Amino acid sequence: MQPEGIKESLKAWGAATVNRYCYSRTDRSVHVLDQARDMAPGTAEKALQALAGRDGTDRRRLMARATGIKGLHVVPQWAAEPVRATNDAGRPCDLPEIAFDQGIPDHLLWLDRAISQLARQSPLRELIVRTEYTVQASQAVKARMVQEKYGGQLSKWMYRRELERAMEWLDGRALAA
Repeated sequence: MQPEGIKESLKAWGAATVNRYCYSRTDRSVHVLDQARDMAPGTAEKALQALAGRDGTDRRRLMARATGIKGLHVVPQWAAEPVRATNDAGRPCDLPEIAFDQGIPDHLLWLDRAISQLARQSPLRELIVRTEYTVQASQAVKARMVQEKYGGQLSKWMYRRELERAMEWLDGRALAA
């Protein structure tokens, strides 16, 4: 493969790697809060009417009937044990999108494997190749990014030299394949 061909393949590989994960297409036209409004009573008066039976009087009436005492219609509050309840409802939020892996195109799988092999031999060069073809920035910024990830000293010139060596290795790998 020609050096121009390997560079074009690396650009295509970088674009495929960056866009590898795709979000599922969920219906984003209806917001979660719009769905909550459909379930909500609407006004404070309607909410109080809906919640009227939740103050414990129904339960205390049932307990009074179970005692069998004539004339006792409702058990007093001090005689009824409270029912523990916790508010475990969270704030309404959007459901997360589900990302799925589209994978690397078949014609670029050899390149992905070659870069993985390069990582075993020289992690720095693999990181430089990965950064060079997946990040849109100047080489000085890319060199700084690699330096932060790798942890050692790396100038722009060292970045370029290691990129050239990695490209030579990939060229040899392409010729061997």
